[in-house]
Amino acid sequence: MAFHVDAESPTGTIVADPGIVGSSSDSIDITIHGVGAHGAYPHQGKDPIVMGAEIVLALQTLVSREISPLSPGVVTVGAFHAGSKHNIISDRADLQLTVRTDDEAVRKVLLDGIKRIAQNVGRMNGLPEDKLPEVKLSVESTPVTLNDAALTARLRTVFAQAFGTAVLKSPPRTGMGAEDFAYFVQPELGVPGFYFNVGGTPQPAFDAAKAGGPPVSGHHSPLFKIDPEPSVRLGTEAMTVAVLDLLKPTAAAKP
Repeated sequence: MAFHVDAESPTGTIVADPGIVGSSSDSIDITIHGVGAHGAYPHQGKDPIVMGAEIVLALQTLVSREISPLSPGVVTVGAFHAGSKHNIISDRADLQLTVRTDDEAVRKVLLDGIKRIAQNVGRMNGLPEDKLPEVKLSVESTPVTLNDAALTARLRTVFAQAFGTAVLKSPPRTGMGAEDFAYFVQPELGVPGFYFNVGGTPQPAFDAAKAGGPPVSGHHSPLFKIDPEPSVRLGTEAMTVAVLDLLKPTAAAKP
């Protein structure tokens, strides 16, 4: 079991639903090897920034044209580093990507497609085979996070009994966040998993946003802010009552 504070849910609420609660996440590094030259003599080089731009744009077709519109997927280029001076064509560019899916088959399509696009953009620009863009899968990867249906139903009942039914909320997913908690609860391990979120943003902030005020900030925003005391308290109490229920002896174990 594990829990996380949730910026998109009001303080005093718990989000605990069965099935997918976190997407897969893969960090990809693409190194583009160009041929350096003077910016005024571009024909003497192979511009990695141009190739990088072509790769960034082409990657967007993976989600829009290669997977079903009913299957979620994200390919985001989070960093693009290249060059040092206005009039110099660099000999290298580096891209950093995050890839999110809810399905292993879709995950494979995106990961295979990223490599295919990057290398063929290199070929299209006349790079030799030993200088094609390198695509590396980082260790910062995690599979889909799944909540066991039976365990989730049991602990939702425990939460309702401990805190009242009003504490339980089931908002629609609004993004493709991921958790390395997923490694503990993969189906082939036979270990049922339960991952829940505890609301962290005070209700007045949601009311103000609804009335036209500033939007509620999400995770990783520089404006991210939670109400710490009630959030930590509810999360701790929820984990405690869940553990105490799971530690109850079963009928078969009683003497």
